[in-house]
Amino acid sequence: MKNTDIIALGLMTFSLFLGAGNLIFPPMIGQMAGDNTLTAGLGFIIGDIGLTLLALIAISRIGGPDKILQDFPNSIQNLFWTTLFIIIGPAFVLPRASIVTYEIGLHPILGDSPIAFHSFVFIFLATGMLLTLNPKRIVDTIGKWMTPVLLLLLTTIAVATILSPHSAIEPARGSYINHAFSEGIIQGYLTMDALGALGFGWILAAAIRNLGYTSNKEISRYTAIAGVSAATGMILVYCAMLYLGATSYGIAPNAGNGGHILSAYVSQLFGPFGVTVLAIVFILACMTTCIGVSGAGAEYFHKIVPGFSYRHFVIIIFSSASIVATIGLEKLIGITLPIILLFYPVAIAVILITLIRPWLAQPQKATYILSSTALTFGLLDGAMAIGLVPKPVSMWLNNHLPLFDSGMGWVIPGCIALITGIACSQLGLGSNANNTN
Repeated sequence: MKNTDIIALGLMTFSLFLGAGNLIFPPMIGQMAGDNTLTAGLGFIIGDIGLTLLALIAISRIGGPDKILQDFPNSIQNLFWTTLFIIIGPAFVLPRASIVTYEIGLHPILGDSPIAFHSFVFIFLATGMLLTLNPKRIVDTIGKWMTPVLLLLLTTIAVATILSPHSAIEPARGSYINHAFSEGIIQGYLTMDALGALGFGWILAAAIRNLGYTSNKEISRYTAIAGVSAATGMILVYCAMLYLGATSYGIAPNAGNGGHILSAYVSQLFGPFGVTVLAIVFILACMTTCIGVSGAGAEYFHKIVPGFSYRHFVIIIFSSASIVATIGLEKLIGITLPIILLFYPVAIAVILITLIRPWLAQPQKATYILSSTALTFGLLDGAMAIGLVPKPVSMWLNNHLPLFDSGMGWVIPGCIALITGIACSQLGLGSNANNTN
């Protein structure tokens, strides 16, 4: 692959992951962590980028995203991928991206006008649809045009922040005083970017094939290169945003979220022009993510329903997202959060098994044990999010199950299940399973 194509592929992958949440989380962590920002930031990077990179490495090692669920029946595979692409597409990520772009980037300019809001959402999603319709141009559109502009603006903000920090770094607050590292890991986990990584595996593979590299070995190699490039870029952005947050207390004390911190800081650095800079940053960051998730979903749905073209599914995905966006961000999160809390542990389970698969005698056994445990406790986390768990039960779980109150109650049982699954696989315990190694 030509160096220019490798760079474009890496930039595309970086911008697929850099959405609104990735710009909002770090400033808030930096402000709360204060003089513990370095420790909290390391935890955040591990919890977010670490899991994301593991997902891309798993995809590259096994030869493509379509093989990551090979131990399951086709019906389960189709259910998994369909659910994933609905979540990261029209049901959550696309409408959230359009809403957040307006609230953080355009609201300071256009205000509370419902007409302005709905008009922007329609124009934003329609533009995303047009840019996604031709899959062969996605690498060029994102990697060679949109991402360089986004990087230039982010670099400008980062350099200005380093040269002119607004405030001295304050002492840590809240849970960041004594538990900065673990709190950072939890916040990184809650970005749930590993879900996006599984989905982006499809569009990465398609992009590599469109560049003329079709063998599994080539797809695996360039997926890994793109993943490492994206992770490096994300770490640099996070470091800048964490430092911005850590030096923001004087300008945005007790801010409600990282978007407010970023908006206040950029306005202070660049004056009225800063509002425009921030609007462009959020439009580009969210647009590239929208192109990625919709393109990946369209690639998958066209594969399982070949009677509809890739372009048909792009139109369906964006049209559905424009309808969902009208319900508002709070209702959207309330509806989708339980499903995500249920689904994310299962996704991590299959990623982990894929990574250790070459060393398992019977990987199917380990897969079933870990994924069923993750599903069970994911159901519990999802039920807790919508208030279906009786209060005495939830209180008991909060007191006895580590991380349950953070929506991560599956982690300790999952670790136990992973060890059990590995033991059963290596010792040949349980029912016979095909070795799909």
